[in-house]
Amino acid sequence: MFSVPRSEKWTLADRLDFEALVAADERATDLAAIAARDARLWEEKIAPSLNAEERSNRATVFHRWLEARRPGEILPGKWFTSTSRWFNASAILAGLVLGFAVASGALYYAGERPVNIAVFLAVTVGVQWILLLWTLVVMLSSGIRATSQHLLARLGEGIGQALASVADHLSGERRMRLRAELATLRQLSGRNLQPLVWTPLLALQSFGVFWNAGVLLALLARVLFTDVAFGWESTVANSPNGMYALVKALATPWLLFGLNFCPSLEQVEHSWFHYQSGMAALDRGATVSWWPWLILFVFVYGMIPRSLLRTYFRTRMRLAMRQLSFDEPRHRAAWHRLTGPVIHSNRPVSEATPSSQHGFTATSVTRAQIGCLLVDTSLVSAKGEIEQWVAKQLGWKLACSEVVEVDYPSGNDAALARVAATLPAAPCWLIAVPAPFTAFSAFTQFAARVGALTNETTKSEGFVVVVALDAQGKPKAPDPEWMRYWSDFLRAEETGCVTFSYAP
Repeated sequence: MFSVPRSEKWTLADRLDFEALVAADERATDLAAIAARDARLWEEKIAPSLNAEERSNRATVFHRWLEARRPGEILPGKWFTSTSRWFNASAILAGLVLGFAVASGALYYAGERPVNIAVFLAVTVGVQWILLLWTLVVMLSSGIRATSQHLLARLGEGIGQALASVADHLSGERRMRLRAELATLRQLSGRNLQPLVWTPLLALQSFGVFWNAGVLLALLARVLFTDVAFGWESTVANSPNGMYALVKALATPWLLFGLNFCPSLEQVEHSWFHYQSGMAALDRGATVSWWPWLILFVFVYGMIPRSLLRTYFRTRMRLAMRQLSFDEPRHRAAWHRLTGPVIHSNRPVSEATPSSQHGFTATSVTRAQIGCLLVDTSLVSAKGEIEQWVAKQLGWKLACSEVVEVDYPSGNDAALARVAATLPAAPCWLIAVPAPFTAFSAFTQFAARVGALTNETTKSEGFVVVVALDAQGKPKAPDPEWMRYWSDFLRAEETGCVTFSYAP
């Protein structure tokens, strides 16, 4: 696996920009122009800046490639950076303002009754701990996590179906472009899901840190600039001894460091508020003595946990970034364009068709007799013609013919379940994909999923037929350049799939 090395400073914005550029190259139809562009970038800007060791490091090469292409592109990384900074700044400001406002409300004192320390701590620190415990339960509960993931998946699928229905009313070119953009968006979020998850969590912890900062500011302002008295009631403890034991136990973290900021038993006793006696029964010095303990309580039990969580989430995000690899099929295609012969080949186009060296000639495929056909949803209008082509050119009797989304490898559960039930009796499968095609890596994952449907006792063979559509939505032969690209790409990936070109 080619992961991000320590020497290469990849950010999440870099990764999003890189994936967007790779996806744009997948959507392009002029493969020769892409190959020429990458060859020029390699010779003029990338190779001269690399030493011998760096030339074999994908992360380094791709980062230089990204830097060379960035100036002339409109990419999501800048938008993501601006949005995340705005989101984080908003969280900081909101935390500071809300923390100050809530604490100021809880510290209201008009001389008739003291500030209830239990209420103050409950609304400023207690609420945070309730939310933290709830988050911990969600993280540890596999049932809750699975349910939430299922709901998110259903929501995403519903949105996808709605957008697909809208796309059906568009013209052929606009429909293909929209589907390509949706596939790219799905791939970008899927591949970078782990680092993206930590971004809002970091902002949430920033909110928490500055919430506590606002609470501390309000508390200090109240103590330094106004008159205030603190007290407790019997709802917290039944006696001064019980309250003192609780207060001293909570003060243990700073008492261990020699910070002797804790009310004495006498001060606790003389700050016990009773409605019948009122403020007159309280000792002024005892009611004021609570504020150092309150400040340290908010700092230790509010500020420090939030700061530690923020550091933890930042570390996890960095680790997630380091775990992102560059060995997906789409990355290999870009790598071979830069350093290998995938597009730089001068072989005749005829080599894009199956040859006897692979053991899959038209005759050998015909002997299979029975097979399964999977047609990409973008070719559904030509499904009948493709089925006829399979019967005529390959001599197959189709045991099943399903419409699938090859750019959505984690979906298609119902269709693949029917294919799985058929494969033991029909061990050959053929995937019909459109040209131009936008998501080669998604196809590789989809093909691997289809291949995994067969059990150990059933040997399956996979094939690909590339189909183009004319202006009327009728199938036609794809551009020869696409066949060369598909042949080289599948050979490099060692998928075992042989590529056919549709010919009416």
